[in-house]
Amino acid sequence: MSIAQLGPVYVPQAAQPPQSIPAIPEASVALVRPAYAGFWLRAFAFAIDTLILSLVFGVIVSAYPTQLMIFPDLNNPSLLALPRVTLPGFILLFVMMWAYYAYFETSSWQATPGKRLLRLYVTDLGGGKITFWRASARYFGRKISEVTFLVGYFIAGFTEKKQALHDILAGCLVLRRR
Repeated sequence: MSIAQLGPVYVPQAAQPPQSIPAIPEASVALVRPAYAGFWLRAFAFAIDTLILSLVFGVIVSAYPTQLMIFPDLNNPSLLALPRVTLPGFILLFVMMWAYYAYFETSSWQATPGKRLLRLYVTDLGGGKITFWRASARYFGRKISEVTFLVGYFIAGFTEKKQALHDILAGCLVLRRR
């Protein structure tokens, strides 16, 4: 016996295919806004990096104290009698800091140890890794921020992407890892 000989077969309405298939709504892709690093996080990372650099410089100075530092006369106690850096010491410190920031910000970390501890990293405006030259421009731009009584740093609290002057000059962003 064939199905045709059985006659009409009743199929419940729920089991019947719909006349038109409803459109599946497209998944909306939410644009993830980068988490910009704020002034205080960056200031704390800078303090950590300054501590690290100071310790390294202190070890180097202990090996060559008279060439890198001018020490005050201990027989003349004064509040103004502080150790000072000599010209070779200044040059060494300047180059050491430049190498430190440029190396770490162009490394796979994209951050100095201070920034890495706080889960911050440096990118170009497109979110990519920065080059050595861009990291160098950022470092030298930081010197402009310092000679302007730190105004270059404080503007990070007022810009949309929380960029300091040296970030704007070098075309960089400092972001937080999620």
